[in-house]
Amino acid sequence: MRLQFAARLSEDFIMAAHEQPPVQNALGETAPKSAETQKKILVIDDDPVTVKVLTAALTTNGYAVYSARDGSEAIGIARDDAPDMLLVDVNLEPHDAFGGAANFDGFQVTRWLRHMTAKDIPAIMISASDKADYRKYAAKIGAETFLAKPISNAALLQTIEARLAGATRVGA
Repeated sequence: MRLQFAARLSEDFIMAAHEQPPVQNALGETAPKSAETQKKILVIDDDPVTVKVLTAALTTNGYAVYSARDGSEAIGIARDDAPDMLLVDVNLEPHDAFGGAANFDGFQVTRWLRHMTAKDIPAIMISASDKADYRKYAAKIGAETFLAKPISNAALLQTIEARLAGATRVGA
């Protein structure tokens, strides 16, 4: 079942990655963002297929992407490279290879990262389960949006762009 979901998710993201044109300059030419202007997104998900697909979709659209497989790794990355946005899976499993001794779920990781950086990093919570409780708790901890997998590339990019532009929270 998980393999089928991952394959469907991968196909959806890869096909959708071609829906959005790359970043263009005023002349309509493809213009990669410089390292100074690229927004940094920290993707936190324990599924390597999801991480690869999200990373491909985001980098294709001009974002600098950092990825973590668990809460411990995410905290380490956030200390070194302050992200502009978090994209966090609700259900995370610890990975010993990355020092994941504690089992933090995505909500705990989000709360901790926002507290640690002393700023309200925009956070988008994602999950394969579209439970009403998840949506309510995401809103309670201050996440800007909750998206259920599989996520269309267009919806993901619109949500990210709106949140980074400072738009107010939408129905989480």
